[in-house]
Amino acid sequence: MSKDEIKVIAEIVGGDRTYAHFVNRINKEFEAADEERNSKVYVLFVEDREGEKVGFSVIGHSPAKMRVWQKTFRLEGWVGSGFTMSPATYELMYMYVKPQYRKGGFGVKLFRKTFSFAREKRIEEVYAYVGDKTSGALDFYKSMNGEVLCDFSDSETSSAFLKWSVR
Repeated sequence: MSKDEIKVIAEIVGGDRTYAHFVNRINKEFEAADEERNSKVYVLFVEDREGEKVGFSVIGHSPAKMRVWQKTFRLEGWVGSGFTMSPATYELMYMYVKPQYRKGGFGVKLFRKTFSFAREKRIEEVYAYVGDKTSGALDFYKSMNGEVLCDFSDSETSSAFLKWSVR
């Protein structure tokens, strides 16, 4: 991920206050990836018919984070004690489509583009933590065949850890 890509992400998010924190968090992820050896972070964009970037996804691999997740998943009982994450495991860190483009197929297009990229990179598994005030994001990821490892949803939030096998 480059500083230029972070600028494009900031332009896409624009004035959407709900997701304004994305830019700061993504910038921190970028800096952490630079510091951690063997860490990789990629950004993919989706465009409308006029070529305007209207959404993005960030997919990354952090060996240290994956070790922590693997241990946590076992300790919390979300998976069996023999569960292991492949060395080719990545995290779907962020996915965002401008509000006026949602429900127009851009999320599906971006998701498919992200997983096509994952296949090209020989990524075997993708995990994501999804948390939001509404169920829209979690419902979307479930509709994209995400396997729910643990659902933390309650009356105020909709959140879960999900997994996809990449083939």
